[in-house]
Amino acid sequence: MSLVFRDLTKSYGKLVAIDAVSARFEPGLVYGVIGPNGAGKSTLINMTAGSYAVSSGTIELDGRRLDGRKKHEISLAGVSRTYQNIRLFDQMTVLENLEVCLYPLDAPRIWQEVFWPPHARRRGAERRRICEALLADFELLPHADKAAASLSYGRQRMLEIARALMRGPRVLLLDEPAAGLNHAETEDLTDRLRRLRDPERIMIVVEHDMDLVMSLCDRILVLHHGKLLFEGTPAEVQADAAVQQAYLGTHDDLDEIRAAAEDRRRQRGLGPDERPVRHHA
Repeated sequence: MSLVFRDLTKSYGKLVAIDAVSARFEPGLVYGVIGPNGAGKSTLINMTAGSYAVSSGTIELDGRRLDGRKKHEISLAGVSRTYQNIRLFDQMTVLENLEVCLYPLDAPRIWQEVFWPPHARRRGAERRRICEALLADFELLPHADKAAASLSYGRQRMLEIARALMRGPRVLLLDEPAAGLNHAETEDLTDRLRRLRDPERIMIVVEHDMDLVMSLCDRILVLHHGKLLFEGTPAEVQADAAVQQAYLGTHDDLDEIRAAAEDRRRQRGLGPDERPVRHHA
């Protein structure tokens, strides 16, 4: 099994967001996708998941075309994703946020639950066991019956990843999973993502946090102005002069960026491991 991009292109009129990108992703490996803002990273994820239509080129999973299919068809083919901005069902419980993923599988037999109460109770208990097992893996089981909106931001991130795993995806797409997390939460996230490595699964992580990417990923794709600038191991990416110039910068550049980020945090009254509070409507 492999996921293959062939001359993948996404354009909006004269603006080309992804420009003839070709790449192959193999199971058992974790791939990082990095690049400056506007490089096309999230566009790549959105096309793979079916959120954006492909302008030209193809996306194939195990030799079968994904491009042109509807989002739910791509999901049923084994592709699952998370989002830059957390998309949970805030008023549903933590457990219900996972349970909804199982209902499409039960839809053909829903009449049995409607007309046969013993079956409904048995299947309901089975769904709960499946969800609780995954929540336990993410240390969310004590919060199973709480509203998702009541969780801390870091736990909401974990819940979204848990939900993406509910149907055992063959391809897991993570779009900036560390966004909004503090240092301790990011370390915990990195640890958990390492444990998700599976010989039957392809993981693709779009992320700005270079420490996470370099420590987690086996191979990294570097996008620049929609083109694939470089692909290689973390060590090869760090050593490549073109990547340094286009994205990573020199060591002095990185020190200046980090210093500016810390200065902004101090101006906002945040410590090094604090983050802004997320408010719910």
